[in-house]
Amino acid sequence: MIVKKLNDVSGGGFPGARYNEKKIADGVATLMAMENVSEALRHNVETLHRFGLDASAEVERYMKENSKTYGNTKTTRFQFHVSASVKGRAMSPEELTDFARELMEGMGYARQPYFVYAHHDTGNNHVHILSTRIKPNGYAISDHQDRRRLNECANRIISPDIKKDIDRILCYDYETEGQFANIVKTHGYKIEKSLDGYQLFKCGGDAGNIAIDDILNRITRNSPKRKDRATQLRSIIRKYKSEIAEGKCQSVDNVKVSKGKKRKPVKANLNTDIRKILDNHGKPLSEENCQRIQTLNDVLKTKFGSSRKHGA
Repeated sequence: MIVKKLNDVSGGGFPGARYNEKKIADGVATLMAMENVSEALRHNVETLHRFGLDASAEVERYMKENSKTYGNTKTTRFQFHVSASVKGRAMSPEELTDFARELMEGMGYARQPYFVYAHHDTGNNHVHILSTRIKPNGYAISDHQDRRRLNECANRIISPDIKKDIDRILCYDYETEGQFANIVKTHGYKIEKSLDGYQLFKCGGDAGNIAIDDILNRITRNSPKRKDRATQLRSIIRKYKSEIAEGKCQSVDNVKVSKGKKRKPVKANLNTDIRKILDNHGKPLSEENCQRIQTLNDVLKTKFGSSRKHGA
């Protein structure tokens, strides 16, 4: 989710009406909601849209009529114009419209007249929200730090989704912090390393922190399955390590099967999985140790057969 406040406009005008209504006339936008407006305006706008006509004059006139200051404010920046977009079709126009309503309530515009337009002229679903800062009493809704407040409000609205994202991210298999960071980014977050973990950002605002302990505790190499495999591998290595180290391990060329026949040796290049094995300090094994494990692997395959099933 990306929420943006469009540039402020002085002079008491509402150019956002022309912008959004032209999109409707061009067939690339839909008016999703008209909140806190008169029935007369609603009827006029719906009638014009039914015939594919631009209703910008009606919308702008109505907004100006409902932006009288009565001398209570000196500002001429009446328009409040915001866009909210998601990646691809992650949210439908209807869902984005519901989000827009929550956003307007959180920003103090719940009782203001406003319009929600869904645009479908790009690959990303997005809506534009048009309203007035001027309240019925003539005072203006503060625009101090609007952009920061918008992002914080958006994060509060989608915070349940953020929690689900974090839970989902921590369920992925990863072996390094770098892999973890890449997984976070694929979920649409920006990420920064902090003293005690990673700070996540979404919609330009703070989306929470993941403690370093939570990350390290879930690294794949510490998972029960990986621990079990490592324990099994260490047991096998202990059993054969002296023979391998001294070169006394039975040659795969001399392993016999029934009636004096030799089983065809199973040899392969160094298995890539072996290179992923880490020592007690979390560092990759040396080339020599990798080769020793490969030798053991070849012997076991020759003795017990490859796990692959060959056709007749």
